[in-house]
Amino acid sequence: MKQDNFIRVIQNIVNNLLYKKGFFTHEWHFGKVESINVDDTLNVYINGSSYVTPSIPANPDITFNVNDSVWIHYVNRNPGNLFIPYKR
Repeated sequence: MKQDNFIRVIQNIVNNLLYKKGFFTHEWHFGKVESINVDDTLNVYINGSSYVTPSIPANPDITFNVNDSVWIHYVNRNPGNLFIPYKR
C-alpha cells in the first residue's frame, strides 16, 4: 500500500469514529412548530425537513404557537436529546 492510500484509510477511520461520536453534529438547529401537545412538548420540522420530529420538550416560560420559528438545542450534540429553549 502506498503512503497516500495508507493516510487516506487512516483519515477515513478517524472521520467515521468522530462522526459516530457526534463531533460533526452541531448543537443548534432551526425549527418550525407544527403543533403543540397537551404536555407542552412541541412537534417541530427541523432544518426545513418534510417530516415532523414529535414531542420535543420546550421552555415552560415561553408561550409557543403553531408556525413559530424556534431554536432547537441538541444537548451534548446528541440528536436524541433535544430541547427548545426559545423562539428565533
